[in-house]
Amino acid sequence: MELNPVVLFELDVVVPAQQFRIEYTLVDKGGLPVVPEFLLRLLKISALLPAEIANYFGFTAQELSFAITPFLQTGELKTRPDGRIELTDKGRGLFAGNHESPIVKRKEEREQMFVFELLAFTCLGKSLGDADSKRCLELQAPSDTLSESGAKAVGAFMRQIYDIHRAGHLGGQQQDAGPPELYKVAGVQKVRDGWEKIEERVSIDADSRQVRFVAKEGLRENEIYMRQRTEQLSRMLGRENLDQVLQLADILGDSDAYGFVSSNGLDLSALYYSASAVAQVRESSGLRLFGSLQLQQNWDRVSSVLRKHQKVLQGEPQAAPISLSWLAPASHELWGRSARHAQICSAFSDLSKTKSKGGGNDGKPVFDAKILVPVSASDDWPAIKRAKGDCNNARLLLCGFVESEQLAPLEAMVIQGKCAVVIYHLVLPTLSPVPIPFGFITEDAAKILNVENLINRAMGEYVTGNTQRYLGSFERPAA
Repeated sequence: MELNPVVLFELDVVVPAQQFRIEYTLVDKGGLPVVPEFLLRLLKISALLPAEIANYFGFTAQELSFAITPFLQTGELKTRPDGRIELTDKGRGLFAGNHESPIVKRKEEREQMFVFELLAFTCLGKSLGDADSKRCLELQAPSDTLSESGAKAVGAFMRQIYDIHRAGHLGGQQQDAGPPELYKVAGVQKVRDGWEKIEERVSIDADSRQVRFVAKEGLRENEIYMRQRTEQLSRMLGRENLDQVLQLADILGDSDAYGFVSSNGLDLSALYYSASAVAQVRESSGLRLFGSLQLQQNWDRVSSVLRKHQKVLQGEPQAAPISLSWLAPASHELWGRSARHAQICSAFSDLSKTKSKGGGNDGKPVFDAKILVPVSASDDWPAIKRAKGDCNNARLLLCGFVESEQLAPLEAMVIQGKCAVVIYHLVLPTLSPVPIPFGFITEDAAKILNVENLINRAMGEYVTGNTQRYLGSFERPAA
């Protein structure tokens, strides 16, 4: 079966950018009013006496003086000893190339804002947006670039003046005007720092196993950007975890996934087909998923199942709130690096606030909700700070646990006894620069119990220093 490239992962990348105020001077090449133009065109053919010019145009002596004097003063016309008026070399220079009409050049001074990203110094326009680096893959400019950014911006402005003009960023220009001629740049001043965000979609051809990046908008692809992106991804991707994924699939009784991954190493076509619309009706064990949870089509499927159980549980009497959990993976550092992650955090937070309806439990919380985030230790403050920023929309639900090698590839959302969403984050650096997420949604009681038991056992373990793996809330640390 021939497949188009399918999206594995959404990723937001930010590059540093700065806004500058640039003072520059353009040589404005414009035409002349009709009468002066024809006067110069006439004198290009032949030198004429003032009386002949006046007779040709029907000028009075005063009108003739008004028409000729400016050109005499600027040196484009001169009076010969025989009294005739003729073009000077400067005047003939107004007829550039083979143009029949004269062009005059005027200097126009301007002061404008321009934004440049600091990797390749591409001009991004006039306004610097409010993008921040939260939930993004962050690229950095070299320190020498930051210290010399003003000079580099001037050089980039001079090189890109025609592109900037075509994009409509030169103030005061007519959009149909000809290309500008830059006379000089008089000054540059940095106004503020910021970020340019590029929304990337990472796709893979399941047959050829080729991965490519597609930028939805923002910075055009360039060698410096691609090299930095590749280097940063390689640092954040982590090591190959094929064996750990196989072990998880075995523990969870996921024979389908075990077959996809162990068959010839990795059967991407079968993985993708298993998550297609046709395959969904054939799967007795639940819906298969391919690609990250943040992909719109995957979240729509997950959200639909979660909302179904939410409505049922609202009307059922419960002795105590039911566990609702979201386990984050630890096998790489790319989890949550997109704007879609914030939306899912908001949706999960809203779900956690569900209140029961009717009966003696009316208005009581339905769920005891947690987002379980892996950290290296209880005092891993950088990881805790990052989690609070990435999951700001649900920060009150954040709970930490010391990383578990067994759980590292696993992302899971579970409503106790009702449904489970499992995503394996398969890391194969030789094949893909991002994880290859795949998994399933199940409402089968035995499969749900397998997931719950796996997570609960790990959380109850003790690690180095006789510390329990589960660390409790980030906002309200366990005593």
